[in-house]
Amino acid sequence: MSDDDNDICPLCCEELDLSDKQFYPCKCGYQVCMWCWHRIKETESGLCPACRTPYGDDPHEFSAVDMEEVLKANKEKALAEKRERERLRAMRDQEAREKLAAGSVAPIAPGSGNFASALASAGGLGGAG
Repeated sequence: MSDDDNDICPLCCEELDLSDKQFYPCKCGYQVCMWCWHRIKETESGLCPACRTPYGDDPHEFSAVDMEEVLKANKEKALAEKRERERLRAMRDQEAREKLAAGSVAPIAPGSGNFASALASAGGLGGAG
């Protein structure tokens, strides 16, 4: 099991936020998000899914989250998302360059008309070119 697996609630499969990561509602150490804990207590059996011990009103172990940690985590998440977008954009650009180099895509020069006329001139719409 990787560290990433520990960042997901095993019940709802949502990512655990900083407060959820420090929330252990049962002495057995089975970790669920606060939303699932509340749902189990209020609308279901009220028992820990792992050991079947009844949940109490106060979670077994919970540490308050420092606001600076939240801000830092949000910045890191935003940076990781930006890097992933840039990585995907670079992959799409590379794929487009490879298709263009292979001749499977007709280049369209700026100001040369529309896509259909460029495709026709390349023989793609059955035009004489």
